[in-house]
Amino acid sequence: MVAIRAQGAERADPVRAVWLDGRGLQQGFKAHGGRGIGTYVASLAWALDALAGPGRVGFVAERGVELLHPVPRAQLVPAPRALPGGGRLATQLHQHAQLAAWLSARRPAAVHFPAQTDAPALVGVRTIVTVHDVVLHRHGAWYATHAGDGLAARASRARFRTMRLLERLAIAHASRVIVPSRATARELEETLGVERARITVIPLAAAERFTAAAAPSDRSARARLRLPARYVLHVGGSDARKRLPDLVAAFDALAHDDATLGLVLAGPPGDAAGSEALRRAIDVAAARHRIVVTGPLADEDLPAVYRGASVVALATRHEGFGLPVLEAFACGVPVVATAADAVAEVAGDAALLVPVDAPEALAPALARVLADPSAAAALREQGLARAARHRWSIAAAETLTVYEEVSGLDLRTP
Repeated sequence: MVAIRAQGAERADPVRAVWLDGRGLQQGFKAHGGRGIGTYVASLAWALDALAGPGRVGFVAERGVELLHPVPRAQLVPAPRALPGGGRLATQLHQHAQLAAWLSARRPAAVHFPAQTDAPALVGVRTIVTVHDVVLHRHGAWYATHAGDGLAARASRARFRTMRLLERLAIAHASRVIVPSRATARELEETLGVERARITVIPLAAAERFTAAAAPSDRSARARLRLPARYVLHVGGSDARKRLPDLVAAFDALAHDDATLGLVLAGPPGDAAGSEALRRAIDVAAARHRIVVTGPLADEDLPAVYRGASVVALATRHEGFGLPVLEAFACGVPVVATAADAVAEVAGDAALLVPVDAPEALAPALARVLADPSAAAALREQGLARAARHRWSIAAAETLTVYEEVSGLDLRTP
């Protein structure tokens, strides 16, 4: 982690700069935890730094916080700390009032918020908002952990509706909306009514550390994490749309005839309902002793975990992009996944896809890859080629073009 102690970083004229909101990298900020939004922000920050002229792109983070990834120090713009006391209410008050007022007073040429959940509903500057998916707007029932008529349930439902309303306002206010896939662009139009002219599709990429070349520390990392010698891998959360109970069932069917196969579930816990459903699925699995739940992994460990996998599996019913697919491709690991719109778009013909409404097809698809070395090798080669087409330098160049179009500035010229 990197402690921000930036002083004087605001000497560059903010009117001639675009600022990138980097709070997604802060230790303890919401549930980002350095993965997901954090990976996006860190990769984008470094790639933008290589392209933009000095002082043309700033990186906003709260004063004195710890960052989960290093960023170019020359970019740092120290923002006010969140209100004391912590908690959801303090975070929202800071985002929609304190931070919005501070940005409005300093008036950078534009501000890019890398997640719609982190953008103020209204702010007195031009904004760019990245919308990674609209699952909470389109499929809110999947996250209905607030059933019942009690006070707590009613408060939870009201909070859910309020957060979605604030996101809608932030997206409606944005001069431009960036999405990672054509599938998400379509859903944004259909679900929130965003005009296609305001939407720019900029695909993500795997970070440079995800490569097929084994590192000397790979074996020790997997041994420290107590991973099996052969395993199916899932990377991501355990919320309902990931359908991890279906993946556990598919693995259990395979494990009946394959005594050495394990299942590794790597990533942050999902919502309470998703985590509980996963726990129940593991409890009833005959091969439960061969299932490893790692929790969130350190950045330096994740490539080793990918490279040790026999196959990466996704049972998801909805994704805005599906970055684990590209990370697996880049590490030379075959992928079996459900053909959720964005996953099919990202994977193309480089993964073995099954119908999104037929998770029972995962087990035979996984069995095919595990039993057929030539099929697995073909998927590896196709995956490596597909991953090579996605680079952060390309994503940053396209993002910088959006910054210039919104701000009216030439950000590449020193």
